Amino acid sequence: MNSEIPPLSTHLNNGLTETELAFIEVHQHDDITQLLLSAARFKNVDVKKLAGQIHARQKATKKLPEWVAEPKIWFPPALSVEQSSSEATARFKASLVSGKSLIDTTGGMGIDVFYMSRKFESAMYFELQKEVADAAVFNFGLFNCKNITVRNTDSVGAIASEKLKADWIFSDPARRDSNKDKVVKLSDCAPDIPAHLDLLLEAAPDILIKTSPLLDIDLAVKELKYVKAVYIIGYDQECKELLFHLRREAVEVDFELKPRVLNHNGDVTSSLDFTKSEEQNALVTYSNPLGYLYEPHAAVLKSGAFKTVATKLEAYKLAPSSHLYTSENSIEHFPGRTFEVIGYCKPDGGDIRKLIGQDKANLTIRNFPAKIQDLRKKWRLNEGGDIYLFATTLSDNKKVVVACRKPATL
Repeated sequence: MNSEIPPLSTHLNNGLTETELAFIEVHQHDDITQLLLSAARFKNVDVKKLAGQIHARQKATKKLPEWVAEPKIWFPPALSVEQSSSEATARFKASLVSGKSLIDTTGGMGIDVFYMSRKFESAMYFELQKEVADAAVFNFGLFNCKNITVRNTDSVGAIASEKLKADWIFSDPARRDSNKDKVVKLSDCAPDIPAHLDLLLEAAPDILIKTSPLLDIDLAVKELKYVKAVYIIGYDQECKELLFHLRREAVEVDFELKPRVLNHNGDVTSSLDFTKSEEQNALVTYSNPLGYLYEPHAAVLKSGAFKTVATKLEAYKLAPSSHLYTSENSIEHFPGRTFEVIGYCKPDGGDIRKLIGQDKANLTIRNFPAKIQDLRKKWRLNEGGDIYLFATTLSDNKKVVVACRKPATL
């Protein structure tokens, strides 16, 4: 790694003034629209600038608690904040890597490199947007991150021209067009990882690529060729991101799928490891609802572990396409939601109310030919309460409603 590169000059200077910091503290919970409308009241501060900082802090309170706790942090443009990893997922990435040197090809706000750099002697952060790179310089300085070098230039070009080497390369490629919600393939992103695979694997033996959870895993594996493992990251009830671990000697047919459910510290609370061939060859046993019902986390469903989650955790599946599972005794650390079964009945409003003894319940549909709002109206069910209903189909194709509640210990 090149340690002779001088730090960026930054328009932030010393960051926020004491007056600005006090303004942010006083107005940190204000409605941003109302704050901007009342800007004329405040003569000594740039309200538009500070409203942007307050809005970013509000958005990042749960996502980035360690950074938000530092009052002097300067948040870059809103898109960088929105696209940044959460503290939890960044901490998890840091648990996967270690070595002497790291290259982050797509720095952004810098959350990933901030946590990952703690596992390396040195890290190099690349970012094309000067405003974002300047913010990173300033914020890393606040946390005394002396082992991170910030580069405001193209990462792929620098790796090629300077023949940079590292133990790990991290990349979070972004779509080059405005249709950011529909990620089709990695070659549509910048940097174009598939086009530069040989260069990147010459620079580092291990590569970690973060993508949107919307990306098709099988298509991405075909593009990337050297996939050793795919981590499917679940956090806060959602599938948040995919992580592709590439290694020079890896072959795509051998890669492992690794759904991981994280807590707010980035620790793994439940996990599953399997291969595509294991899933294809798994022999599942079906059963009607027993003592406990399980709804897999979105990360497990994204991974495609529809049969493996049953065979590896010794659970029964309700039906081939229902993706609900059951067991007589509770399965500890099931990757998803666990419920105690009250009973089940045919999908009839009267039978449901007789089973649960009330007209209020949470309703979920799994492999059932109807919409939730239509069923609520038909069955005269109000939303909420401590009862959970699953309208689903059993292995004999019978339509049922399973009534559950959360176990007392969860």
